[in-house]
Amino acid sequence: MSEIFFPLVKRSEGFDALKRRVIDKGFCTYCGACAAFCEHIVLKEIPELVEDCSLGYEDVIKCGETGICYDVCPMTETNEQELEEAFLEGKRDEELGIVRKLTAGSCVRAGQGQDGGVVTSLLLSGLKSGIFDCCIIATRGSGFRAEPVIAGSAEEIKEASGTKYVAVPMVSKMGEAIKEGKRKIAIVGTPCEIRATRKIQHVMFKEVEEIDIIAIGLFCFENFDYDLLSEKTTELLGIELGEAEKVQISKGRYIVRSNGKEKSCKVTALEDAVRNNCFYCEDFTARLADISVGSVGSPDGSSTVIIRSKKGEELFNSLEGFVPTDVDREGIIRAVSLKKENIRWGDEVPPILRLD
Repeated sequence: MSEIFFPLVKRSEGFDALKRRVIDKGFCTYCGACAAFCEHIVLKEIPELVEDCSLGYEDVIKCGETGICYDVCPMTETNEQELEEAFLEGKRDEELGIVRKLTAGSCVRAGQGQDGGVVTSLLLSGLKSGIFDCCIIATRGSGFRAEPVIAGSAEEIKEASGTKYVAVPMVSKMGEAIKEGKRKIAIVGTPCEIRATRKIQHVMFKEVEEIDIIAIGLFCFENFDYDLLSEKTTELLGIELGEAEKVQISKGRYIVRSNGKEKSCKVTALEDAVRNNCFYCEDFTARLADISVGSVGSPDGSSTVIIRSKKGEELFNSLEGFVPTDVDREGIIRAVSLKKENIRWGDEVPPILRLD
């Protein structure tokens, strides 16, 4: 057993249960948590077990007593209050979660990204000040696809700036970063990816002080399947998504710029391209992040920032050139309520929503 990885403190059911209860039912978020530390799982369109799991053999190194992939999945049973108590420090807000500070503004020196460049500026500042040694971020791949990367320089962070609206297996890079010797790591992700990050921390690194992770969460209504979004973009706007210069969702509209011209449609027209797991997520503001960032609740060109921990506060305080503005708390709460209202309750729900 590696000195870095600790075994489970409770029994789980491994990949078989994950496949049966989450993957086969279309609840997978494609966050990559299950594959982050397992050489037997690969990420294709869905996570797949490509060879026999080592749990079935004697005298081999095992990831835990009965596997961890089920335990770290963001769609399996999750004690969110326990995770809040483990990682966050602030006052409880019934609608927004744990809050140390709620503000809004932009970073005038950023010159990068969207909505004021706050996330890009946080990453640049955190790297410069030594709060973390690298960050796991999404960069644009071929066409308008996106892929996760481990960025260790300002240039890499700037190249990856801008919002991506398709699912990216961000958490899958955590294992790679640690195996490369990284110990202070920032990760930027959607609420489900941040939940998976916290579950990995709680299951695997609870008593490993040398591994220090700071989680930057993004406000999120939904993520899209790239192929379906591409089809919808062509159908509704007459634009090839892979040739687009910029994609943005703002004030309920999907905006695509191509050849210097913008076309848009209502976001609701893209429902068929939304990943199925998004219809079962109640978390809009990434409630388990150290610091959450999004455009809802702030003026155009600015971002709303929710600081939820001392780590998040330290990172925010390292920012240079942050220009504060008014924050619309009620606007955020309306978005939170809308997200919860859209939950699809029925006979088939992911384990995280089961009340029994």
